[in-house]
Amino acid sequence: MNSDLEKQLDALIGKISNKEDFDQVKEQLLKRGIESLLKAEMTAHLGFQKGGSVIENNQRNGFSEKTIKTHNGEQRIKIPRDRQASFEPVIVPKHQSISQELEDCIQLLYAKGMSNSDIIDFIESTYGVQYSTSQVSIITNQLLEDIKQWQNRPLEDVYPIVWIDAIHYKIRQEGKVISKACMIVLGVNTEGQQDILSMSIVETEKAAAWMSILDDLRSRGVKDIFFLCSDNLSGLDKAVEAIFPGSIRQICIVHQIRNSLKYVSYKDRKSIMVDIKAIYQADNEKFALEVRIQELNATNLN
Repeated sequence: MNSDLEKQLDALIGKISNKEDFDQVKEQLLKRGIESLLKAEMTAHLGFQKGGSVIENNQRNGFSEKTIKTHNGEQRIKIPRDRQASFEPVIVPKHQSISQELEDCIQLLYAKGMSNSDIIDFIESTYGVQYSTSQVSIITNQLLEDIKQWQNRPLEDVYPIVWIDAIHYKIRQEGKVISKACMIVLGVNTEGQQDILSMSIVETEKAAAWMSILDDLRSRGVKDIFFLCSDNLSGLDKAVEAIFPGSIRQICIVHQIRNSLKYVSYKDRKSIMVDIKAIYQADNEKFALEVRIQELNATNLN
């Protein structure tokens, strides 16, 4: 690696304390999903699209802002208003927080692999009582358009760092709560900005699945990824070599720690985690090897 690239990567990594910071990025997708559903609800409520012919002397009247409680804290969202002040959204009920299950469902709607029937089932179960069949259809079609737009949006040419990780979402399907594994691709661009590049439901962790995910990134404009970090996913190396042959594969530090702790007794894990953190946060490789690992050996392995 040349010195200029190394300095650039050091600067980018310095802006990210750990991968869990991407929770904030996932919250932005939740915000988008909620606001998209709210706009669709307003269309169903009024009976016409934005810019269409006014029905019953009622029309859109801008937005109000509201703070809602989510699993990770609070989120400011924009709620559409109508001139008659008769719009009462279903997705954001008054004086209530959004459940974890609903959050998971809304985020998962944007994942590739969710069928139209899955999305329709969610809309019908959420709005079926308050809205007519035709209104539910309006909400569904408008949401599907936003999902398609997000999934196919152009990406940047270069991402110095990309993570691929599985997140398990619990959603209700056919009256039962089930868990769906979703592969989330998280990227950092050359300005240090973090974004979810794609989400895909993967039934089996095979090379064909990774090929599809990486090929999607390439088709949307990504030409190069410097470092691709993940767990030790089966078949991913072959897919990276085929789609982004210049990329360097790196096992994510979070997964390396988890894998290391498998060999440590439960009572020793807390102290070992402190020592491991001192190693991977060392200023350089030499200091980590000569000082930190010696400290680890002296304090824990004697």
